[in-house]
Amino acid sequence: MVPFNRGKAAAVVEEEAVSKQDRTHEEPVEVLQKLMSEEANLMEEKKNLASLREKLLSKIHEEIKNKKNNIQNLKSEVKDLKFSCEELTKSFKAAAKVK
Repeated sequence: MVPFNRGKAAAVVEEEAVSKQDRTHEEPVEVLQKLMSEEANLMEEKKNLASLREKLLSKIHEEIKNKKNNIQNLKSEVKDLKFSCEELTKSFKAAAKVK
């Protein structure tokens, strides 16, 4: 039979208990730090995405404005071309009658 030294075993168990107790105190702090870090990262990502969204919305509004202006210009050009074509048609018909 192997002799068992009770005092040494009790010291090891006590040391493990203290070490375990220290880890339980550290673990919540580590968890809190990780959560705070994750929260900060998510807040930064949210800020970046909100900024990107604003830039994209601004570009979209600018594009809408440009398209509306282009459409208005095209409508004016079409109106002018129609008028010009009508005038040319009248002139051609008048010249055809003279012959």
